[in-house]
Amino acid sequence: MLVLLSSTVCHPAYGQRPDQADLAVVAEGVRQPVTTSEQPAVVATDAGRTSIRVLALVGVLASLLVAIARFNVHPFLALLISGLLLGPVSGLDPVATVEAFLDGFAGLMKSIGVVIVLGALIGGLLSQSGGTMTIARTLMKVVGPRRLPLAMGITGYVVSIPAFVDIAYIMLRPIVEVLAVKSKRNVLVVGLSLTAGLTASHALLPPTPGPLATAGLLGADLGRVISINVFVAAFAVLGGLLWATLFCGRVRLPYDDVLREKFASEHDGEQAADSSDKENASFLLSIAPILLPLVLIALGAFLIPKQVVEGTVISQDVTGLLGVFQFLSIPAIALLCGAFAGTFLLKRGTRLAKLSGLVETSIEHSAVVLMITAAGGGLGAVIKATGVGDDIAAVFQLVQLPAILFPFLLAATLTTATGSLTVSMVTSSSIVVSMLPSLGISPELAVALIGAGSLCIIHANSSFFWLLSRLHDVPPSTLYRTYSVQSVCMSLGGLVAVLLLRFCGLE
Repeated sequence: MLVLLSSTVCHPAYGQRPDQADLAVVAEGVRQPVTTSEQPAVVATDAGRTSIRVLALVGVLASLLVAIARFNVHPFLALLISGLLLGPVSGLDPVATVEAFLDGFAGLMKSIGVVIVLGALIGGLLSQSGGTMTIARTLMKVVGPRRLPLAMGITGYVVSIPAFVDIAYIMLRPIVEVLAVKSKRNVLVVGLSLTAGLTASHALLPPTPGPLATAGLLGADLGRVISINVFVAAFAVLGGLLWATLFCGRVRLPYDDVLREKFASEHDGEQAADSSDKENASFLLSIAPILLPLVLIALGAFLIPKQVVEGTVISQDVTGLLGVFQFLSIPAIALLCGAFAGTFLLKRGTRLAKLSGLVETSIEHSAVVLMITAAGGGLGAVIKATGVGDDIAAVFQLVQLPAILFPFLLAATLTTATGSLTVSMVTSSSIVVSMLPSLGISPELAVALIGAGSLCIIHANSSFFWLLSRLHDVPPSTLYRTYSVQSVCMSLGGLVAVLLLRFCGLE
């Protein structure tokens, strides 16, 4: 899935790390010589299994979209049924299918359950106090409406280096919505501009676990990786921004009208909030509930020593002051600190009463988002358990492709199949590392190609796809025409940057 990363390996929302033994089996299966008499039967059997798994995946995902868009089946039910059908159709034991789905569901709920509720609470505190309007007015004065998409892209580019994509988006959602209204742009333009920066950094810039693990597996120099991928990520963001501004501006949602009515009522004093709270909301106090969690997470990302072991990014045990920062940088704890800071925006004397009501509302509003997103995590876990990603990786080793395109296309295919950027990057790296001498490219350039390829295609098997759908009430068919295509534009933008570097003589 499009990927939250846990503190030890990688956030289940973006996909869990593939079992290293499984990867070894796949690689060994490709390299293992067979006798002449055995070879046709082995190839035919493997090809048949791969075809069945790939066709099953395509068929189930197509049925999922048709069920939601055409027959109005609730996304939770559609995702649940799709996950439970995919396993047996792909040859997975029914009991193992159920266990895989529930493990994926539980893992994602563990990772984002508290985070989403606290993120909604921070948004409620900002809305109740008028903090969102204060932040929006200040940002609009600084960047202006015309440069707003670029400003959001740069914001995402920076914010996603220490924070995971969905956590950052949840925290910035109130700002996205109010800026869309203030700038008279559709919410998809502003939201996807932010998403472009968030996902580009997540796929390309250490210390996020995906590129860090990729660099470790390929033996790349981390300093060169960062210097190359800063350039590549900028091109990827540019590709995403161009698509968001040139195409998504024509996509108007009913939710845009809801937002305009909501903020118009707040502006006219119709919102059930004490006006004295809004008068006292300064910019620094308003931005603190958002900045504080980001700063805490960033401190943990940059100060806590990490090591890569077999593709897994592991935070080392620390004590003393670093141990305190390690605790505070846990996303749930960081957002709890942000929510605490947000309570100071409320009027003194009524804080506890208003806070209780906001917590209740935040839990209610988060319930549907959580269930659907976690169901997407369950589907992603079933996809991983079927082994279709390993099948595709093994086939790619046998296909003749231009050397510089091989890592890119392999990662893109694995992301499209599994919905997980991190699984795509780790699996691709495990295969490409043995082929680097024959490909004729440096490990650092291979990291860039894998990161750029992993950006596409993001669609219904990604949990972040469903998070966007529920946060802004966007139909999945609309996200396919906007977000999924944007992921392709970003991936191609990154590839163009790598080709330019190669043309300039970088190996």
